[in-house]
Parts: sequence; C-alpha cells; structure tokens
Amino acid sequence: MTTTPSTRLPENVRPVHYRLILEPDLDTFTFAGQEEVEVTVESPTSEVTLNASELNISRAVAEAPGGEVAASAIEHDEVQERVTLRFPSPLPAGRAVLRLDFTGELNDQLRGFYRSTYVDGEGVERRLATTQFEATDARRAFPCWDEPAVKASFDVTLVVPEELEAISNMPIASTEPASEGRKAVTFERTPAMSTYLLAFIVGDMACVQGNADDGTLVRVWATRGKEELGLFALENSIAALRYMNDYFGIPYPLAKMDHIAVPDFAAGAMENWGAITYRETALLYDPENSAPQAKQRILEVVAHEMAHMWFGDLVTMEWWDDLWLNESFASWMGDKTVDHLYPEWEMWTQFVSHDTNAALGLDGLRNSHPIEANVDDPAEIRELFDAISYSKGGSVLRMLEDYVGAETFRKGLHAYLSDHAYGNARGAHLWDAINTAAEAEGLGLGVPVVPLMEAWIKQTGYPVLTAEIARETEQAEATVAQSRFLYDRLLGEAAGAALWPVPVSIAHGGNGAPSKHVLSGESARLATGAGTDWVKLNAGQTGFFRVAYTEDEWRRLGEAIAAGALPPVDRLGLQNDAYALVKSGHLPATVFLELAESFVGETDAIVWGDLAANLRGLESQLASTPHLDAFRAYARSLFARIAAQVGWDAQPGDGHLESLRRSIVINQFGGYGDEGTLAEALTRFRKHASGERTLVPDMRAAAFGLSSQQSGRDVADALWRLYDTAELHEEKVRILGALTRTRDSALLADLLDSSLSDRVRSQDTPIVLIQAGASPDGREQTWKFVQDNWAELDRRYGKGGFAIMRLVGIAAGFASAEREAETREFFETHPAPSAARSIQQSLESIRLNTKWLELNADTAGAWLASRA
Repeated sequence: MTTTPSTRLPENVRPVHYRLILEPDLDTFTFAGQEEVEVTVESPTSEVTLNASELNISRAVAEAPGGEVAASAIEHDEVQERVTLRFPSPLPAGRAVLRLDFTGELNDQLRGFYRSTYVDGEGVERRLATTQFEATDARRAFPCWDEPAVKASFDVTLVVPEELEAISNMPIASTEPASEGRKAVTFERTPAMSTYLLAFIVGDMACVQGNADDGTLVRVWATRGKEELGLFALENSIAALRYMNDYFGIPYPLAKMDHIAVPDFAAGAMENWGAITYRETALLYDPENSAPQAKQRILEVVAHEMAHMWFGDLVTMEWWDDLWLNESFASWMGDKTVDHLYPEWEMWTQFVSHDTNAALGLDGLRNSHPIEANVDDPAEIRELFDAISYSKGGSVLRMLEDYVGAETFRKGLHAYLSDHAYGNARGAHLWDAINTAAEAEGLGLGVPVVPLMEAWIKQTGYPVLTAEIARETEQAEATVAQSRFLYDRLLGEAAGAALWPVPVSIAHGGNGAPSKHVLSGESARLATGAGTDWVKLNAGQTGFFRVAYTEDEWRRLGEAIAAGALPPVDRLGLQNDAYALVKSGHLPATVFLELAESFVGETDAIVWGDLAANLRGLESQLASTPHLDAFRAYARSLFARIAAQVGWDAQPGDGHLESLRRSIVINQFGGYGDEGTLAEALTRFRKHASGERTLVPDMRAAAFGLSSQQSGRDVADALWRLYDTAELHEEKVRILGALTRTRDSALLADLLDSSLSDRVRSQDTPIVLIQAGASPDGREQTWKFVQDNWAELDRRYGKGGFAIMRLVGIAAGFASAEREAETREFFETHPAPSAARSIQQSLESIRLNTKWLELNADTAGAWLASRA
C-alpha cells in the first residue's frame, strides 16, 4: 500500500462541483476569476486547505447552514502551493459553498493559464490564452483540489472579447453579452473529472469539423487561416474514434471532441477531456510541405491522446505513482489504432524501434526507476514523464497482450473501464480484470497475471537472458539464465539478485511457429523446436528483455540476417541487443561491427532507422579518438548499396515506408561524408532556396541538413531566409534542425543566441539546444551555452514539461572523468529539482562512456583499420 504523500491535501473537505468564471485580458496578460465550489465538509472545521499558486485571492467566504461567513485569514504557502482559508467559527459537517475572487498572470512559461503570441497571415501580431494543467498546474489558474483522485463536475464561463472564440471541454450552452465589447461564453456541465484535465482556450481560432458514426461532433481548431491544415487529422480522428469505440466496447462519453493546435505548447499534446491541445507540428498537415514523418507523427499523437479519453479521463489513476496507467496504455493503444488504420506502416516494428528500444536504453541505467514509482512533490511528479512511464509501460502491456492473447486482453480492459468509469483506479485493478478474463477463458497460464505484472511494474530494470544453444540431438535446446541488465556491468558493478517471470518465445530456422515458455526462475533448459539451424529468443520482440548469445551464435544469426531468413522486427531486435551488449561490456565492439555488415542487403526502412541510430551512438563515442575517419568510412560501406538503390527521387509505387527509408539512408550516407551525396544535397538545396522550391518534403531535412553540415554563412543565411518566410511550423522546425548541423563554431554561436531570442519560439528553443548538443561537433559549445544561460532556461522550463530533463541530458554525451566532475559541480550550484534523476543519469552515462572508450577504442580502431 502506497503511503499518502505529505503534499496531499487534508481530506476533511472535498469538492463536489465548481462554478468557475474566468476573464482573461490579452492586453495586460492577466486574468480575473470568480468561483463557487460546492463542497462536502466531513467533520466540523474552521479551516479549508486547497491548492493555489501564483494567484492573488482577494475574497473568500463560505455559505453553510448557519449562514455566510467571510474568511478571517487567507494564508498562502507558495512552497507547498496551497492556500488555507481560516474562518472565525467552524463550518458544520455537511454541504457548504465556498466563494472566492482571485487574479493571476497569463504567464510565459507554457504552464497553467498562459499566453501565446503569433503573427497571422497578414503580418499582424495576435495573442491567445490557453492552458496546460498536467500534472499540478490547474492551481495556477484557479484555487482547487488539484489531485487526480479528487473528481468534481465543472460549470465553466469564459468572459472574452466578442470577436474571439472560446473553447473548453464541453459544448457551449449559452453566449451572453458582458461588459462593452465582451461576451460571456458558458459551457455545459462536465462529468465528474480531475482538475488536470480541464482546459480553456481563447483566441482568433477557426475549425474544420465533421461527425463521427455515433454522432460525436469532431472539430480541429487552429489559428484563423490555418484551419484547412486540420483536414487530415479530422478525417483520421473520426476513423480512430470508430475503432476505439468498437475496441473498448464503451462509447466515447462526451458530445464533442475538439483537437486544438496552439502556437506555443511545451509538450506534444495534452489529453484534456473533449478539448485536446497540441503543438501545431503534432496536428496540422500540409500535403504540399509536410513530410511523411510528420504525417505519421500526427496520427500517432492524435491516436495517443484519443486513447486517453478512456484511459486517464474516463478512468483516472488515484495518484501520480500510477501515471504509467495513463501514458503506457495510450502509447500502446495509439500505435494499435494507427496499425489498424494503416497496416502497411509496420507500426509494431516501429513501436519496438521507437518505444521498446528507447525504454530498454533508459532502464539499463542504474539510475532508472520502476514503472510504478512513489512520488511526493510536484518536481518528483514531473520527473515521471519519461520513457519508463510511456514506453516501458507500453512495451510491458504489449508483452502481456501476447501472453494472454489479444481477445482476453481486450475483455479485461473492457471490464476494467466499465467497473471504474468516472472514477479512479490503480494498476492492481487492471491486472485483476485481465486475470479474471483469463480465468474465464480457461487459460492455463504458467504464471498468473497478477504476480507476473507486479514483478514487471514494481521492479526497476529488466533481465538479460544468456542463451547457450546445444545441438547434440535432433532437437536443439537452449540453456537460458537471467540476470538484471545494467550498463554499469562495464564498470564492474554487481547486478543484484532481481528476478522476473519472463515470457519467452523462441523462433528457429525452417518451418514451425515459435515455441512459448515462461522462465520463472534463474535458469532453465528450454526446447527450441530447432534442428541444426539458427535459434532466436524473443521472437517478434514481444518481451521486454535482451538476449546474449555466444559469439558463434551471433555469427550464425548474422548469416540468417544476411539471407533474409528473419522478419524485420527480429533483425532489428538482434542488432539492438548486440549494440547494448557491447555498451555494457557483455560483448566486444567487434561483434556488433561484424553483425552490422550482415545488414548491407537490408531493405526495411525501420531496420535501417534503428541501425542508423546505433551507428550514430558509436560515432559519438569515437568522435574524440583518432578512429573517427575510419569509422565513417566503415559506415559509408554499410550504406552504399542501399543509397544507390533508393536514390534521391521517389520511384513508381513507393509508399510511406519507402519515403521514410530514402530520407534515413540519404541523410546518414551524406552525414558520414559521401562526397557525391553531399554535392547532390547542396545542388538541390541551392535550387530550392533560389525560389524554385523543388525539394519534395520527405527530402528537405536531408538536403537542408547536409548542406548546412558542409557549408558556411551563405547556406546558413539562405536557411534563415527560408525559416523567416515559412508559414508551416513543421518547416521552421526542420530548418532549425538543419542549422544545428553546422560545423562552423561562429554559425553555431549565432544559432544558439537566436534560440533564446524572439526569432525562435520558446517551445522550440530546447529542440535547437538538444539537437546541437547531440552532435559531436557541437556538444562542447552547446553545453557551455546551456551553462551560461542556465538562469533563463531554468526560468522557462524548470517547472513544467519535459524540456529541462532533456537539456540536462546534453551532458550525457561526454566521456572523461574531468567532464563528469565539471558537470557534477555545475549542478551542485545550479539545482534542478524537476531533473534530479536526469542529472544522475547523465553523470552515470559520462562514467560509462569514459570506461567504454578505455576498454574498446583501440580494439575497435584496429578492426576498423583492417576494413579500410
């Protein structure tokens, strides 16, 4: 049982219903508010404590059966983000009404009730007000019980300029004249819901709209003039709603679903119930200028947020230690929905690449955390928004679905949602529901669902299975043993005694379905079903673990990869495991380098993308050594054949994945210094920048970036001109990414300075810094800039969103004891509470990088030289 954190509010007074009036002033960037809160007083009390931060509460009265009484004191505690209302006599038990007047600032920190500015199509600066309340920022817009388990209904009224639109969670109930030039827009009452899911948007907005099969009104909003860019999201959100209604067996419960593109937004999107907010890049699609990557991301984000309408909004976690219940499910269900709509996109292979592998990478650090992690204050809560809560949780759900079967899993989800609708739940409730469904189906599971999932949710990390294959008989057997996978094995650290019940599927050469097992102890001998051919554990990459083979088995699997005997997801998984095992000291670097040569004939876009990411990791490691040129020559040899096949231009019949592959391959091949590719990139860029606009969207990132990488101020100036005139924000972000690839320190300095200016949106500043800091050429200079400008970066991002954690992560690429000491000293004098774990992860990564170079650089260098 999780203990109640000290930051939880007292339980003697609880809200039932809020009547909230807010009047934002877009000239002064302030707002005024009034609220009436119907509350239940559990026992007589003379004080009421609720959450409020950065608000000035000027009046507080309570109406109870004994009459109306004004608060004798209004005590703010900004550290605890609370306000306590003290009354001269106790409020009696029963129902009461609190009435409060307050004011606040429409801040510029992308949280709470905040401001956004933009320039419209006529060149006029416009302003809007919008909200971002998750996790603990509703309290910055109105005094409230800002905890997920404290649900109440809301009547919301927004008093706004009469020419502007007002949007909230529910449909508009009425619009009445207010003071001169303003109107009062009142919305229908919400169902019982958590405060963090409330939303208000006020601005010059327009929408495209349609109706789903069940009659739900679906709208996509954008700043006026951009609304037509919402048509793609509109069409697909209606299709996604049809699928989700059918899958869950519980109809979407609200009358409308709005998707709203906001010019300034910290995260990718936010699942406000019925009023989902997004970055423009995550919602708006321009057929003439959007790349296939952007098209896919829009679908993934929209589906992810829509899944929250059930998992998170209809049924909400009790406390933030179960945040993963929201985010992991939305990650899994979002990709499941996109896979249903576009099966040719290989979404589950992409899921393994983007989600499972990202989570395996983070969770291999000693400084990781369990999926279900105890948290107390807002800074700790913000740290939970990482690849563990999103991607590890989603991967474990995928493993569970494979374990119990898709239909049993779906029945369990339906029961869970039905039982807890409009309420709160914990992870144990979900496991109980799925376990009940499995028992009803008569499934003979090797390990019941509840103990299986408790181990995966409550323990940090995951196992590596060492597999030795014996082929002495006609049926090969695998001797399998598990231990915790940790990168700091490289440092000689012990893994500890953690064990997991591990569902293991084993594929092999020849015909026949994979065999299925559960490794419930430390080791076992498992039948493989194979003869003398190759054997691969974790068939389909459905399990959340790594597999370590002997070097002979790696060679055998490499031959199977080269022969195309394995499906893409397994080819991808093998090279990713090999790379991680090299980083952790389980394997010498040469095993991965040899295995990578097996992919010379690879054709799958997703496999190339994952391999490219790992090669970039090796390039970063070797950047400070004399072996960098030899590595880049080796990498060019891997990409040469596929680069010649795909070329710069689309071929008849090419689809979505072919476009992704072309972009990945050309970008990487040129990045490693292929002269022909670099020359072609520059030629195409100059033609495009001259005004002909000839580059197709899927090749712009490659052409822009490769031109920036090899050229000087003329190309940088041309990119900035394109940036300043671009109307689609996706194009602006693409150009910023290209500018980070310069190898000219003066040009990089200009870019870094611009990133904190009005020329670059505050939401995009972290993108610039993180991409520049990821490059071996720009890391030192970027990190110095981050340190020099820490006060401003911390003011903007230190208490909201993911940015501060990712900015801290720039230092993780360093590889020396001196850099570790310097980074540690910096954060001792510049604390970042919302990134405390990220700081430790960066320091751990620096130690690992330093040791890896010490052990591998010369061996890898000699091997690379032998291939020259």
